[in-house]
Amino acid sequence: MTNYFYDDKGNIKESLLTDKAKSLAESFINPKQPADRWQRNPKLTSAQLRKFHIEAKELEERVKNLEKPDEEFPKLRPLVKMLKSKVAYACPNTGRDRKVPEEFRKYIEEMVENINDRKDFMAFALCFEAVVGFFYGQGGR
Repeated sequence: MTNYFYDDKGNIKESLLTDKAKSLAESFINPKQPADRWQRNPKLTSAQLRKFHIEAKELEERVKNLEKPDEEFPKLRPLVKMLKSKVAYACPNTGRDRKVPEEFRKYIEEMVENINDRKDFMAFALCFEAVVGFFYGQGGR
């Protein structure tokens, strides 16, 4: 079974926890600046990263506490999918009101889009943990 998070043997793709996680963290610290001088693409601050990471950890705790995880996860999935709207709010398409870089918005949207079940969510939580570790390891503030 191959999907976004897993290889054909059903293992979490190692690159999501290593190379890709490190590369993403670096892109959040040093985001590409748009050609339009009126656009702004800020660095990801530790406060913004913490905000999203805490939310993911709270959801992870709720998932871990489900009595019948596979049956009950669909009830929590809409809350997981709401992470996309929250990151969209923090990174609007236009203007100077961005609180997070475009790279972070794309990362959250891509990861969340690929969460279909409890197993995917737990893989996402682990991947996000790796990105957070590399963010601070690479000097993110």
